[in-house]
Amino acid sequence: MSRYRQLSAETRAAIKIAACQRVEAVWTCLGVLCPDMTPQAKKSLAEKVFELSRGKDRKPPRIQITPAQVTSIIWSNMQCINPRCPMLLFSNQIAEELNEFFKQESEA
Repeated sequence: MSRYRQLSAETRAAIKIAACQRVEAVWTCLGVLCPDMTPQAKKSLAEKVFELSRGKDRKPPRIQITPAQVTSIIWSNMQCINPRCPMLLFSNQIAEELNEFFKQESEA
């Protein structure tokens, strides 16, 4: 059974109204922007607009690690044996390396 059929009748009606409004909005916009377009070409362009609005062709934004997050992660898992150790941490460079590592992994 599809998820749509599992929704309440009220929710299905609201979805149907929203879908009709989207179609009307796109059709009206194309009519204003391209008044001389043939109905077949207008329909083809409208389908492309709907496909674009679904966002399937867009990649999700890449998650970036900040230097403060690196510091938090490293310091909570680090212990220096020297009591006078300043625990110098190059969090900017570590963040850049981690982001580069995850960038390569997500492109594969």
